[in-house]
Amino acid sequence: MVHTITPIFEDGVLKPAQPLDLPKHPQVRLTVEPLGTGLTTDEILAALDDLVRLANPHPGPHLTRDELHERR
Repeated sequence: MVHTITPIFEDGVLKPAQPLDLPKHPQVRLTVEPLGTGLTTDEILAALDDLVRLANPHPGPHLTRDELHERR
């Protein structure tokens, strides 16, 4: 039987958020995989900025206020 849980590491001990249906003192195999992206907040924000720029590319050069009024 395989259980996938998300425990909390506290005081040097992994503590499951819910009880496990296991007999007393069983041998188990444990794989520890930290959750999260591993990226810093700045790296995530930079990636989001890149996505926004790719999704909404600017069609051309920025026009000044005077240039915008001249286009009328």
